[in-house]
Amino acid sequence: MNFQALLASRRSIRKFLPDIVTDAQITQLIAAAVTAPSGCNSQCWRFIAVRSPEQIKALSHAVEKGVRRFYEGKEESFLNGRIKQTTFFQNAPLVILAYLTEMQYHDPRVTECYSAKGIDRKAMLAALGSPDLLSVGAAVENLLLMAEHMGLGGCWMNDPVVAEQEISALFDVPPQHRLLSVIPIGKPAYTPRQKCMKPMEEILTIV
Repeated sequence: MNFQALLASRRSIRKFLPDIVTDAQITQLIAAAVTAPSGCNSQCWRFIAVRSPEQIKALSHAVEKGVRRFYEGKEESFLNGRIKQTTFFQNAPLVILAYLTEMQYHDPRVTECYSAKGIDRKAMLAALGSPDLLSVGAAVENLLLMAEHMGLGGCWMNDPVVAEQEISALFDVPPQHRLLSVIPIGKPAYTPRQKCMKPMEEILTIV
């Protein structure tokens, strides 16, 4: 498969075969992820690969608990819908958690200028286009493309992040690390339909 075909064939997969994802495959996925560009070459990411069925079940329970905490007071039908939406990863043989660690801007003079204007580090990074978030996003995209190349599928989930408190406690993650994505990985149990892309003239301006 050429690169353009690889890009076009990647789809979000939500149902998986039970085939185990090996240590070597996990290492290959993360090795691809960390070749992504990162702001100031900060490599501001950390990944946790959850493969044990017991741990995936515990992760699912943690997410359910977090969803109920976050949406407290909502009707049970809504809660059940959110729980289903945020825990379908439990049928995958592998779940990867993508965390953002701290990004240090390479030029302290820039940081000093923002600080002198009363702008803290978080607001500075937001003003600069959130290079820390973009870095982890680029790594996740690399991971998903490598999964496609390896005959695996994945889904880039963000809804479970409402349960970050419970998830991070489960895996003893430092509090300064921020959970950004939950990514189930495995051999697809179905062939996803093609998606309709917006026409080029709607998304591109050449001047």
